[in-house]
Formats: sequence, structure tokens, C-alpha cells
Amino acid sequence: MARSYHTLESLAKTSPYTALMRPDEDVPTPDKVSIAASKTPRQLKSGFFTYTYPTERKAYEFLSSSTRAMLDLGLDPNAEPKSQFFRDIVSGKTTYVSEKDGVHPFAMAYAGFQFGNFAGQLGDGRVVNLFTVKNPETGKSYELQLKGAGKTPFSRFADGNAVLRSSIREYVISESLNAIGIPSTRALAITALPENRAQRSGAEICAVVCRMSPTWLRIGHFDYCRMKGDRKGLLELCDYINGEVLDGKKYTKELEDFIAGDEKLKQLELTDYDKLFLDIVIRNAKSVAYWHTYGFLNGVLNTDNTSVLGLAIDFGPFAIMDKFDPNYTSNSEDHTLRYSFKNTPSAIWFNMVKLAESLAEILGATPELLKDENFQKNGFPDEKSIAAATARVNSLVQAAGDVYEKVFIEDYLRLVCGRLGITPKESDNSEILGLLFETLQVTKLEYNKFFTILQSLPLRDDDFDAGLAALAFLPESLQAPEQKEERDKVLKELRVFLTIFRARVEEEFLTDEVRLERARGSNPLFVPKNWVLDDVISYTTEKLRAKAGEAEAGAYLNKIMKMANNPYDRSRWGEELKDVEERWMSDVDDSKMMLSCSCSS
Repeated sequence: MARSYHTLESLAKTSPYTALMRPDEDVPTPDKVSIAASKTPRQLKSGFFTYTYPTERKAYEFLSSSTRAMLDLGLDPNAEPKSQFFRDIVSGKTTYVSEKDGVHPFAMAYAGFQFGNFAGQLGDGRVVNLFTVKNPETGKSYELQLKGAGKTPFSRFADGNAVLRSSIREYVISESLNAIGIPSTRALAITALPENRAQRSGAEICAVVCRMSPTWLRIGHFDYCRMKGDRKGLLELCDYINGEVLDGKKYTKELEDFIAGDEKLKQLELTDYDKLFLDIVIRNAKSVAYWHTYGFLNGVLNTDNTSVLGLAIDFGPFAIMDKFDPNYTSNSEDHTLRYSFKNTPSAIWFNMVKLAESLAEILGATPELLKDENFQKNGFPDEKSIAAATARVNSLVQAAGDVYEKVFIEDYLRLVCGRLGITPKESDNSEILGLLFETLQVTKLEYNKFFTILQSLPLRDDDFDAGLAALAFLPESLQAPEQKEERDKVLKELRVFLTIFRARVEEEFLTDEVRLERARGSNPLFVPKNWVLDDVISYTTEKLRAKAGEAEAGAYLNKIMKMANNPYDRSRWGEELKDVEERWMSDVDDSKMMLSCSCSS
């Protein structure tokens, strides 16, 4: 039976955020939009968003769309990218407005702590939100927005542009993480703006990425309410997330289990706001476990880059770690290693503490007090109630710390054991996992490739030889005669690990076939390494400058997206550009590994 598809034009478009949240008081309705109000940097007096519109560009050149994102919207991945309506909307060339449905482009206000310091009002400085659409078959809703769509009131000193380089990186990694199974915001399409340049490392070609996500709300939205001293707004924000984003307070199962097993929490008589806080903590703990499992680093984990749903969001100097190094940071400007691999869990926990600080008054209030109109307007009535509130908040933050650690450790154990093909048990954390990461750190073997090789090794053969099996892991760089000393050291470490890992597999009575079947769905054959992304960027930039045409300019992008969208199935990578595919899958020397980049984009 043929699958029935929709079109972006036919999908119903709504705007829940602008319908339910307070607007900028200087632009309260779309008819008040003007260049001065919508394109000039300023501080909002009040409100969570301002109406605006994408900046008109000289030329638009469609490059690529994500098949996976198309399907999640219920769109035909073959026909829809050819639609003029689709191309015009995802590039910002055409603005969709519906007075009847209350739809008009807008930019959101938020604040944030950047590298530990409060930065004040931030907001969508080069992002224009379009509308929300729902896949009628799955019932899942996505908010579409354009990154690189021009100035907004939140642009501060920036130009409102996104360059092709960073746009390609975000486009690919968003879809790659999602395909691997890591919670992430998405990227629907990328369009070049070949006649527009932005000054970064030089005069770079600009681009627009059409992004999609269940929500773009972040911890920075709570920081914004705190900055404004807006108690009413904070309650409105929480009610919006509970009712609209979580669709009637659909919290994680981990939250339900944690509450059921914690007597102190039961005694607190948790409110929906308490549950929302703990739920955000849990979702972020789960995401950090995924990032650690696959070696992903965001590079900048400020509160404005931390999603309330725990989604990987706002990709700047990110990387997928080539070799296991706890001190690695993908951000060349992160000199204190604040956002390094080893510090990622503590960086996100810092953001959770900032969330608690923003929510302190609400978390401190009892269910009865929250209903009191005087409290909503003026806060706590006396010192006694403030003392009680402080004790209540401290209890909740302590509980949040406990659940953050518990969820992270349990999920990390489960995910890494999934990559090994074994059933997790508590002792694995200190035993086989400890040995695994020690081996990876000492041998400096390619991190994700190690798991794909390991999953296929015949460990249960009667004539298994750890020394011979270890040879399968050697990259070309270690096979040269002059590398004998380093090669011998690596092989020695591998023999020890493989011998102990084999015993662990035998202990579970696992066959090689069962272990492979378990592991293959957790070990991507392809991840977009920074050097590969650089290759795509160089090629695409060259073709755009040469005015080579859409098919040629988008060739590498479409190829890498086939690989990124199907990381576990090489048969779906297409027959085109096989030489390029093999190059991207090949071993490379150290000069191309563990790269870092700056925040400029």
C-alpha cells in the first residue's frame, strides 16, 4: 500500500506560543511591526517575544533537505523539496502569515549565563520562528524556525547572519544525532544566500537553515523571568510548558519512579511546578548520558543553550570525539575546559541549579500559597514563610541532585553496555567499563570505530587468540615499521582488554551472533567528524562561488545526509560518490583528528 504524504503548504499551521504567551508591549500585534521595532537591537520592556520577519535577500539557492525530517513531518522526501512553496518558506524568501490562525513570524526573548556569568537579555538574535505544524498520522508537532534569517531586536551587536560553514555543520549534526538516537533539535533544509557575505574568519557566504523542534524553550527563558522579576511570567511559562509542550504534564517515567521511591518528596506534596523542575533535570541527565556514550560535545553549554526537553540545541563549536580524552574540548576558546568532555555533566548540573534559582519562589511555595492571588502579585507574606520556602527549595534541589546523578549513571551504564552487546550489571561500571575507557585512553584508538570492530569479533571461537584479534583494531598509521614500539604498546593493552571482555561475555553465555545483534543498533558506522564536515564545507563553498548550479553545489551535502540519516545501514548510502564515501570512512592521520573550532558563526 502506497504511503500517503502531505505537503508543507497543506499542513495546518498554528502558533501556540504567540497565542498563549505575552507579546512585547511595543509590538503587541503584527500590525505594529516596523523596521525600527523589529530589526533594531533593544531591550524589551516586557513580554516573551516580538513579531518580526525574515530579512529579504538578493538571491536564494536551495542546497539540501533531510529525508528523515521530511518523513517526520509527513512530507514526501522526493517531491516536496521541488515545491516552490516549500523552498520559499524554508529559505525565508516568502513569509507565511494568517490572521485567522494567528500566525506571524516572531523572535523569542530569553537571557542566560554564558561561561558562568550572567549575560542579560539574549534572545533569537538571528532566528525567526515561523509556525507550528503537526504530522496528522503521528500527532507529533514541530515548531519551524529559520536560523540566519536576519536581524531581530535581540541581535545586539551582531549582523543577524549565519555563514554557510556553521549552517552546514548544524544541518548535518542535528540530523545525525537524531538518527543515532540522541535527543536533538532537527534541521529540515539548508539554503545558501550566494550574494550575501558576513565577515567572520573572512568574507563568508551566508546561509539559512530551517530548523524544527517540539519546542525551542530553554533554561534561558527562566533566566529572563528572573532578570525581569516577573513572577507572573514565570508561572505563565511553567503553565505553558506543562500544558502545551508536555501536552498535559506528560513527565518522564523516571520522575514517577523517583517520586514513588522517595519518602521526603512524598511529604513535600509536590506541585506541578516541582514536577516540571525535576522532569527538566531528568531529561537533561538522560541527554548527557547519551553525549558521553557517543563522545558528543556541544562546545558551549550556556543556560541559553540548554533545552527544557534535554535536546541537543544551538550547535556551534561542537564535535564528536575522535579519540577518548576526558580533557578534550571542541571549543578553541574554552581555555579553562569548562565545557570539556569530562566537565559536561557538571556544566549541565550548573544550569539546573540556575533553573532552581530562577524558580526559587515557585518551588518554595506550597500548593495552597500558589493559588493565593496576593502571593502571585507580591510574593511571600512574611519572614516565616520565606524560611519555610528556603527549606523546601533546598530539599527539592538536593532531590534533583540525587536524581540527576542516578539517572545519568544508570543510563550511561545501559547505553555503553548496549554498545558492547552485554546486559548491564552494577559491577560493570567499575570493572569492564573502567577497563574499556582506560584502554581507549592509553591506545588512542578511534573512539566510535572501536565499538564497530569489537561487535564483529568472534570472541566465542574455541581457537580465539586475543593477540590476533587485537590486530583488527590497528589503524594504518600504526602499521608502519617505524611505529613498532607504539604498535606493541597498543596491542598489549588490547590483549588484556579482549581477554577480560571475552570472560565477561562468556559469563553471560552470549554467542557472538546475539552480541552482534544487540550491539549493531547502537554502534553507528558513520558519524560526521569535523574533518569530514570541513571537506563538505570546502566543496560546497567552491561550487557556490563557481556558480556550478544546484545539483553540483548540493552533491556533497546530499551524500553526507544519506550517511548521517542512516548511520546503521550502509546499504542506504546511495551509489553516487562512492570514492568520497570511502574517503570519509577511511583512517586519517592525527592532524585531522580532535579538531576544535571557535564560536564564530
